[in-house]
Amino acid sequence: MSPKKNNQDFKGVRVLVVGLGVHGGGVATVKWLVRQGAIVRVADVLGRDRLAESINQLKGLAVTYHLGAHQATDFRWAERVVVNPAVSPMMPALVQAEKSGMSVDNEASLFVERFPGTIIGVTGTRGKTTTTLLLGSIVQLANKNSIISGNVREVAMLDYLPKTTKQTIAVLELSSYQLERLPVVGHPVHVGIMTNLKVDHLNRHRSMTEYAQVKYRMFGGQTIADVAVLNYDDLYCRRLAKKTAAHVLWFGRHVPKTGHAISVRTGWVRERVSGKWKNIVPLSAWSLAGEHNVMNLLAAVAGARAMQIAPAKITQAVRSFNGVPHRQECVQIYRGHQCINDTAATSPDGTQAALAVFPNGVFIVGGTDKALDMEPLARDIVRRNVQIVVLPGTATEKLMVALQRFQYRRPLPRVLSMASAVAAAIAITLPGQPIVLSPGAASFGLFIHEFDRGEQFVKCIKALP
Repeated sequence: MSPKKNNQDFKGVRVLVVGLGVHGGGVATVKWLVRQGAIVRVADVLGRDRLAESINQLKGLAVTYHLGAHQATDFRWAERVVVNPAVSPMMPALVQAEKSGMSVDNEASLFVERFPGTIIGVTGTRGKTTTTLLLGSIVQLANKNSIISGNVREVAMLDYLPKTTKQTIAVLELSSYQLERLPVVGHPVHVGIMTNLKVDHLNRHRSMTEYAQVKYRMFGGQTIADVAVLNYDDLYCRRLAKKTAAHVLWFGRHVPKTGHAISVRTGWVRERVSGKWKNIVPLSAWSLAGEHNVMNLLAAVAGARAMQIAPAKITQAVRSFNGVPHRQECVQIYRGHQCINDTAATSPDGTQAALAVFPNGVFIVGGTDKALDMEPLARDIVRRNVQIVVLPGTATEKLMVALQRFQYRRPLPRVLSMASAVAAAIAITLPGQPIVLSPGAASFGLFIHEFDRGEQFVKCIKALP
């Protein structure tokens, strides 16, 4: 393993941060670079009004801004580039910078290269946040010197970095966008977990093959000393097992007949080691509904066992885990209606998972297209005869075409705001029906991001008379 960087490599260096963003990661990156003594310039296609909150957090720092468009002169000025994950790696100026030999990093690669402890990385299409937060809570019970970060709305990775030691364990959720700058040579993710791989982000990754290759980057550089925790029920995970040099720990409803595995047997999450099964966690300790959440439980338990955490600690954390904000979260009971915030369902299969849990709900769906097929979701809506309210967007138009093809017979209220969506859903609910925000699409256009969408839903629900 290569020695960890001491951060002096940025002192006095001209660094261009491409994309400040509105999620907070860009802010943390800029602050960290300034602390390292870098000369920082921020470039973003968004204007100062959209970035006002982020810029305000950087008030008083020696940072210059070029906003509203990316300029070639910024890249010629820079000695190094740090890119926000939201910025496409195919941006021409970025591609040219890499071709010229310029170092291009993102927050994740900067962290991995400098973090002195043990890294547990969680990726996948669905379930990675639930898996990350559950596993993080297990790890924190076993080792107080641990952090939970990455693609979760908590503390940014680089904000944690100065306080970490060789004994620190980092549990990181890593999106495909963050993985584009990994692996860092000589700095593998010690325990890598892949929850599943489903069709998503094809507006960014041009094919499922390309999407899979980006996800596989988290496992790049692993050796037999590391662990790859993989879902045996998922085709892309089984393919990955043939590529990694790491020890493979399988999880799933189905697992190979031999080898290290975590599965469900007779009401227990059980582990097979050296051909023998032993009980780890009773399923009755797990409170989250849905088959997808059983798989999240298995993934987290497998990650914990990869770290050799005792079953008693695992069970304690599982019993106290109440779920994740914005993911099938019951925010209020309004006149007998469960109000469910599932805004993190940004792809059709996420909404299909919610349909399985709340089959009699009134669903608020729709938004911006990510080049995904809406027909499976439309077919599921028609098959279940679910009443929906639709938000505007390009994905919504694709869904409408598919619903018509499958002869959807219910009224289709189309609204232009979250307040109107909640009002329309309330108007058509029957007694006891849940109201579920589960869009199955991205949020861009009507909302700042998916969390803004969820927060607006919660605000509208809590404002009901």
